[in-house]
Amino acid sequence: MPTCLVLMCTYNGERFLREQIDSILAQQGVEVFIKAADDRSSDGTVQILEEYRSRNANFDYYVNSVNKNFTYNFIDLLFSVRDTQYDYFAFCDQDDIWLPDKLAEAIKKIRGIGQAKNGVLYCSNLKVTDAQGNLIGMEEDESIRKTNRCTYLYENICTGCTMVFDRAFRDQSLKYYPEGIRLHDHWLFLIAVYTAQWVYDVNSYILYRQHVDNQVGSKKNIDESLPAQFVRFVKRSRTDTTQRLQQLLMGYGGEISEQDKKNIRIVANYKSDFLCRMKFVFFRRFRRRKRDLRFRVRVLFGKV
Repeated sequence: MPTCLVLMCTYNGERFLREQIDSILAQQGVEVFIKAADDRSSDGTVQILEEYRSRNANFDYYVNSVNKNFTYNFIDLLFSVRDTQYDYFAFCDQDDIWLPDKLAEAIKKIRGIGQAKNGVLYCSNLKVTDAQGNLIGMEEDESIRKTNRCTYLYENICTGCTMVFDRAFRDQSLKYYPEGIRLHDHWLFLIAVYTAQWVYDVNSYILYRQHVDNQVGSKKNIDESLPAQFVRFVKRSRTDTTQRLQQLLMGYGGEISEQDKKNIRIVANYKSDFLCRMKFVFFRRFRRRKRDLRFRVRVLFGKV
């Protein structure tokens, strides 16, 4: 039976935490281990983690010395298991519900790729629910088929809580420690796209719970009214796209093809280089699967 280490990050998550952990421990066809990193919770989260550790030999946790925010809580947790010998690894939020075959289905897809240089990263669609667990709908639709390698530079389709990866990809992702990035899942996805292998599952084996305390959530909760869109546009001051791609080139540039590096540099430098900005706006390979014209306006104004 394959072994899988589930990497869970928690912060003031007592409301849904037990239900999430129980759904992980109920996984079928996989020997599951859990390691949690708590980001200085002030509620009863740590007491719940201690409760599970006291009665489950496959469960462990630690509490951060300082608050790191979710991105670097996940990144540092991954770096903390660099020498472990589990077959597979998975990221986990504190408030979802995993269906019993989530890990088994992911491992089946990873094994279907075969031997891959630098390993394989799996991700999947999500069943979005409200706080009570009532189904809202699927996160992704048919438009996901319109994505390409350039799209992934600025649009992430790989949500962290669906990620499962093998040991070889774990090792690949730990070759470089990224500085100043905003989303750990997009970072790992780019490593997979440009230096390893990845597989996307249109099915979902996770109930992705949305509630008022989500740090990052589903796009289905965003107000799409014109006034709300305008306010978001004006307030938008994003630097994470350029920073993430600059870090990708610094850490993995030697493993990326020359053509891919050209495309990455166009997006990474579009704010400071007028020619790069024009290429980003007008080259068709840089497209967004939805609202593409609106996206190109954002590029013109440096809002991507």
